[in-house]
Amino acid sequence: MFNKILIFILSLCGFFFATGNAKASTLYLSPGSANIPAGQTVTVSVVVNTGGESINGVSAYLSYPTDKLEVTYASCGGSFGIAAERSYGGGSIRISCGSISGASGSVNVATIGLRGKAQGTATVSFVGGSAAARTSDSADSLNLGGSRGGTFTIGGAKPITAIPTGTSSQKVSPSPALPKDTTKPIVSKVVVSLVSTDSATITWQTDEKADSTIEYGIEKNRYFLVAGSKDLTTTHSVKIKGPLLTPGSLLHFYAKSKDESGNEGISNDSMFRLKGYNVRVRVADTNGNPIKDTEVLLYTMPLRSTTDLNGEAVFIDVTSGKHLIVVKVKNTFDKTQEINVADNIPLQNFTVAIESSSNASLALSIGLLVTILAMVGALLVYWNMRREAGEKTSGNQPS
Repeated sequence: MFNKILIFILSLCGFFFATGNAKASTLYLSPGSANIPAGQTVTVSVVVNTGGESINGVSAYLSYPTDKLEVTYASCGGSFGIAAERSYGGGSIRISCGSISGASGSVNVATIGLRGKAQGTATVSFVGGSAAARTSDSADSLNLGGSRGGTFTIGGAKPITAIPTGTSSQKVSPSPALPKDTTKPIVSKVVVSLVSTDSATITWQTDEKADSTIEYGIEKNRYFLVAGSKDLTTTHSVKIKGPLLTPGSLLHFYAKSKDESGNEGISNDSMFRLKGYNVRVRVADTNGNPIKDTEVLLYTMPLRSTTDLNGEAVFIDVTSGKHLIVVKVKNTFDKTQEINVADNIPLQNFTVAIESSSNASLALSIGLLVTILAMVGALLVYWNMRREAGEKTSGNQPS
């Protein structure tokens, strides 16, 4: 699984350096213009028109005037649901999104929340650094000059007027502006359910209406995959599923929810393991007799089990591929054996044969006897050499 992820990340990032002749793709905002009352937020989509080619990665870099607009959120979505980069603020938006299989045509890449701040006209433009990677060779196919941003008009809050009953009319002063909401939603009761070999459903609750996002990956604090919904609710449910989720994988994730005012609540890192394959290891001596109460280790996950009366140790949710079995045989050496867990077989059986105690004793006795005989032979040779040396010395003495 790690190799698949590495290849994908390299292909996603590689297009920043690749070169290509054709520049067929363009980026645009939808809607390209809108009226935004001060203090209110509109959702704008970032769309790529691939010009008939297949694209598997998009970087959308934009600028905006900070005195007129505020960005409340920015996230990948649609066919480009894998987020490689996402930052916004200070007049700059940087979003890089990827697709496993690629997409063509006019495709939604990301969504941006724009909040009006002060009356006037605000222009949001695509800037240098934006790119679109072709699926075939990861070359940049973006025609930045042909891409178009948007122009937005920010208006003031409308005053509330009323004509009271009576003989004359009069204006009523506008209601005082409500204080800005700065309270983050509280994320609680995070639960993982409906776990299978390649998917799981994660649910949680918030104390106010907010959207739903799950970011996840195979390492803590390195979440390279994302799934979610922009619907505002207090009861959240997100299903994660994809080709990079392999049976038995251990996944890290966190849940986060953003309210209408852009305040975001985030849960702590959690982890769970996808359903894998069940492996049964039978430990027996060379005569076929089961060996019970023996510790068995399965690397490289690692997992630990103990043989039962039938000499069997069971491991659950094991990943496919090669693993090392280590049997901790009592009063003797450890026995190691490599096994290969196949795909799509729910239960797989393996046997580890241990030398029986009688055979082991016989082998030990024979080994000891051979050692003793070797030592005796060496002593005889040494004694014979000393004797011959003595005879030669005495024969050479003068009479």
